[in-house]
Amino acid sequence: MVMLNEPNPSQNKFWSLLSKKLSSEATSEELEELQSILLSTPDLHSQADILTEMWQQQGVINKSITSEGAYMRHIMKHKDEFFVEEDSIETNSDDIVSEASPGFFRSLFSTKRLFILSFLAFIILTTGAIYLLTQKNDAKLPTEKGISSIVTKNGNRTKVVLPDGSQVWLNAGSNLDYDNSTFNNELREVSLNGEAYFDVTKDPEKPFIIHTKKMDIKVLGTVFNVRSYSDEKIAEAALIKGSIEVTLTDRKDQKIILKPNEKISISNEEPKSEKKPEKISSVKAVAVRIPQFEVNDLKPNPTYNIIGEIAWTQNKLFFEDEIFEDIVLRMERWFGKKVTIANESLKNVHYTGNYENETLEEVLLSLKLSKSFNFRIGNDNVVIY
Repeated sequence: MVMLNEPNPSQNKFWSLLSKKLSSEATSEELEELQSILLSTPDLHSQADILTEMWQQQGVINKSITSEGAYMRHIMKHKDEFFVEEDSIETNSDDIVSEASPGFFRSLFSTKRLFILSFLAFIILTTGAIYLLTQKNDAKLPTEKGISSIVTKNGNRTKVVLPDGSQVWLNAGSNLDYDNSTFNNELREVSLNGEAYFDVTKDPEKPFIIHTKKMDIKVLGTVFNVRSYSDEKIAEAALIKGSIEVTLTDRKDQKIILKPNEKISISNEEPKSEKKPEKISSVKAVAVRIPQFEVNDLKPNPTYNIIGEIAWTQNKLFFEDEIFEDIVLRMERWFGKKVTIANESLKNVHYTGNYENETLEEVLLSLKLSKSFNFRIGNDNVVIY
């Protein structure tokens, strides 16, 4: 059942400007206004990104899709790539095109823009419940038995609501898994590969546990950020409020309790090994632990007055005194393009930067002011040399 709620003026303007952008009818002032709305309402970013991608992929302007039946089959074929079912959705009555007064709407919109608005409204009505279009951009997850997996592609970020009401913001290139059949019984367990910001619903009788490659995190109810990408050298958990208990995967007997405004950093590198001198008869490989973890205070960057560990939740691409080789991994996920450093001498150059709405090209032009390099941007990749 589709529920029509009182429209939000900001969302009304967002859909109107987005339809103009997709139909290539937006003026430069309107594009700036759309960007301003996206900056002030970060939750709308994923909606705009995914709907734009969907519009481009499906080529709905192409005249080859002429019949209503073909159009419906085309949409329904791909809807599962973009939407998660929800009990109800919120939409704007101003954006639903009614056939009862075609003359009125045709006087307001061009044929192309009218078609785009019809496309957006059609998505709402045919899926029944679409998390992208809810006022809070909350994705309620399916309740069938088995593993539920929430995945964010590079270039996208999203927010989901777990069955217990806990909210999770997933950064680009991340996935969160949990078992529908056991979640919220005695425990609330999820597995994370990537980065996520958690606001966990308090329930002392059902501890919330996050499993990552290098650590398990146990909470009762708190707000914190976890960063655990398999291709990065360091995994981190940063506590904003509450309390969390961290257990290292290879040190089950050791538990670290974090206090608010503390973070734990754990090496993702495998322990090195060495052999005892040959004169000793029983030669065994002995694991030499590199500094496995450290606990530090969370400190805002004095220049930008921002806590780097959670900058991404404010739609900011931030890095502080990091080497270029690590920064490009962030850029790949942030912009959705493969980035290759062809010049080896650039990989260990250190940079600090804070970017909020700059394009990939603008970020690279800014970085090359500190250390000169050239770059070439293709459709799906970037080469830095």
